Amino acid sequence: MEKQQLETMLFIEKSYYSKISIKSHSKRCLIADCLHKLTDDEHISDDVFALAMYIFDRFMSKTSSIITNDRYYKLIALSCYNLAKKLRTNILINNENEQLSLIFSNENYNDEEIFDAEQIISNTLDWDFAYFVPHDYIQLLFKYFLPLENRTQLCLHVHILLSLAICELNTLTILPSLFACACIKAAIKGLSLKNIHQIDELILKIIHCNQIELSHTQYLIEQLFQSYLQNIKPSPRRRCLAPIDTSSQQCTKVK
Repeated sequence: MEKQQLETMLFIEKSYYSKISIKSHSKRCLIADCLHKLTDDEHISDDVFALAMYIFDRFMSKTSSIITNDRYYKLIALSCYNLAKKLRTNILINNENEQLSLIFSNENYNDEEIFDAEQIISNTLDWDFAYFVPHDYIQLLFKYFLPLENRTQLCLHVHILLSLAICELNTLTILPSLFACACIKAAIKGLSLKNIHQIDELILKIIHCNQIELSHTQYLIEQLFQSYLQNIKPSPRRRCLAPIDTSSQQCTKVK
């Protein structure tokens, strides 16, 4: 059953993949960072963020005119996130997931504008949202790669790499399955959990991807992660919170 599920997903995902070079909007990375923060603030799972960016990238690729109005551009991005959340979650409104409503309110978007934006996105994509994100492959692939006790540690690292990479890379240029496998490989390599050559053989056998594309995608992800680490500012030195009492200490003289 799981093997059939994986094969079906691999077949469907190819219909959304573009071999043509796609130029992303100049502010895509900024939008992605904002949506990822919103996902964290609302305590929504990472796959919602990934789906939001897939919807956003697909919409932008099908939009003939370049969006120059920042206010409208932000509305489109927020609407992609809202659609992704509707498709992937079923939670009641509470203080955590009201963040999006607050943003709409603070930016003075009215209900008609929000509805129209979602309608435009849906019509542009022909109401076709039946596609996958890398996160959908993780648990299926883990069963081939690792024993149970290593999955939690690896899953955390893979999700970090995926979020970072999706913020920087256009999702239409990399198959979701390849994206997931490249992040899994990078995480396994970083954690030294298993022989990388064994992983290569398994991946090529399971998803039938190109070895060069897999290695190149893994390289891109590792470079992004290294760049991210280098840009992290060190925490400032903090002064001792309480003075050290030295009054009881005796100084001994060496004769």
